[in-house]
Amino acid sequence: MSDEKTRCTRCILPADYPNVSFDADGVCRVCREHDVRYGSIDWEARERTLGRILDRYRGRGLKYDCMVPFSGGKDSTFTLWTIKNRYGMNPLAFNFDNGFLDSDALSVVKKSCRKLGVDLYTYTPDTGLLNRVYRRALEQTGEFCSACVVLMPTAIFRAADIHGIRLIVAGFSDELEAPPRETSYMDRTCFWNIMKGGFSRKELKWDFFFPSWKRMFGVKQINLPDYIRWDLPMIYETLNRELDFGRSMASVRYDCLGTPHSSYLFSRRTGFGKYEYLYSNMVRAGVISREEALRIVAEREPKEPPEGFDDFLAGIGTDRSILDGIEKKSVFNFRTRPGLIRNIAIRIREMLP
Repeated sequence: MSDEKTRCTRCILPADYPNVSFDADGVCRVCREHDVRYGSIDWEARERTLGRILDRYRGRGLKYDCMVPFSGGKDSTFTLWTIKNRYGMNPLAFNFDNGFLDSDALSVVKKSCRKLGVDLYTYTPDTGLLNRVYRRALEQTGEFCSACVVLMPTAIFRAADIHGIRLIVAGFSDELEAPPRETSYMDRTCFWNIMKGGFSRKELKWDFFFPSWKRMFGVKQINLPDYIRWDLPMIYETLNRELDFGRSMASVRYDCLGTPHSSYLFSRRTGFGKYEYLYSNMVRAGVISREEALRIVAEREPKEPPEGFDDFLAGIGTDRSILDGIEKKSVFNFRTRPGLIRNIAIRIREMLP
């Protein structure tokens, strides 16, 4: 394919990626940082640690050993299957409807829970409130995903707390999915700075703010990909064999209908594409070739508003005028709390027994 952009010779990050630099071989700094962080992991030791964590929480809950956030995508589906079948835990599957839940994903959720014999708990917040929050976030920051970055962990924690569950096992892979730290940030102080003036604190308290630090620190969360190799070809093979998943490496993400719109807004705001960094992550991890990643990005990276974009905007109560000046909008304009505080809180939760 023809690609006029200057890119990393190893992954596909473009030269307009924030603060990127290339060495003499044309390899970007992000690839070099990846090698340092992930190049010498002892996966056998990691899995032994996982076993000790699971044993510590096995049988501690009122009914369930742990909770698995379950969107119906490959990662959460494989996490649920693994926790139930490989490690013998009794999980509660938690599905969160953020207003963009695709019917195909919901079908996977229900079918998988039936096949695995797992209880399913679904939470659907008030759609009117969600749309107002999405509109406010888009208006202030040029994107709407920041709302879910706060909303979903809060809903997950509250569901665990309500059911007396003290361990959450998620399927987020930092190596494969982490957004660029140069363009993405969120904490609850930042979120409130974005929302205030449009909402009262009381309106947002239940869905967007933890009840207390004390209760929050009573629940431990881990990400399964931190403890076992996240081999995507093997994951798809397993899910198709065991759960009739019906997806492959070539499948477009389908568990959030907002993805095409958020991808377009991301490229408008940053100058490079969301698929570019996601598939760069996959190339570095060795789960896809550079050539295949370039092909997929050329096909999927939205250069124009995606189909249904105006309907999406109308659905949250706005129109394209909200995009005026989007290039100058950023969540960083609302960040007032030092990132160190957030990182310390995360580390404390990770160290919980």
